[in-house]
Amino acid sequence: MRSSSLAIVALVAVICLTNPAQAEIAPRRLDQLEEAELIVVGTIKQIRIESEHSQIERAFGNYDWGIYVTLAIESVERGQLADAEIEFRCFRIKSRRSTMEYYTPSGHRPIPGTGTRVRVYLSGAKPNWSPVLPNGITSPDATDDESVWQDGRLTDASEIRELESLRYTYVLPLELWRILVFVVAPVAIVATVFIPRFTRHKTRVLNTTEQTDESKRD
Repeated sequence: MRSSSLAIVALVAVICLTNPAQAEIAPRRLDQLEEAELIVVGTIKQIRIESEHSQIERAFGNYDWGIYVTLAIESVERGQLADAEIEFRCFRIKSRRSTMEYYTPSGHRPIPGTGTRVRVYLSGAKPNWSPVLPNGITSPDATDDESVWQDGRLTDASEIRELESLRYTYVLPLELWRILVFVVAPVAIVATVFIPRFTRHKTRVLNTTEQTDESKRD
């Protein structure tokens, strides 16, 4: 394998490893969602996004996008609520400091945009409401297991879709830094320095040998 190919293979390995999988929670069935402490129907008035420490992976270096949704209440289907509007917290992963720490739920889906009428299945208590993970925000007319998951009627808000490219913002998880330092760097050094130097040296030796042989024949 040529030296340039070795470097490319090492680089591709690191790129593949920087896109880790998540251990997602399976979509909740309708009967599971209906066990929520508070079920409300309303219209999304505002979405506020903040970068904050993860509430799931709490070690230093783990961050989430905290997505705070203000909902104008139309009706309360379960629980007690006197407020005309509430704010609840959703999230999406922003960064994790290690590969293994990506193996956690990646957040709520979908999170629709302002002006969207929704039914929200909430857990927690005032003022710390949060939709049931992962599909606690549904269409108001979702009445079966299929329709309470992503069936095309609700999609992420534009500002949420823009977070996708920023989700993994920690430059490299710690394990991948070790791979970079102890595997990719040595391979790159060998490929770009030692192999070309050895090749040039071998070429000079061969040329000198040929010249010596020609001199002897003369």
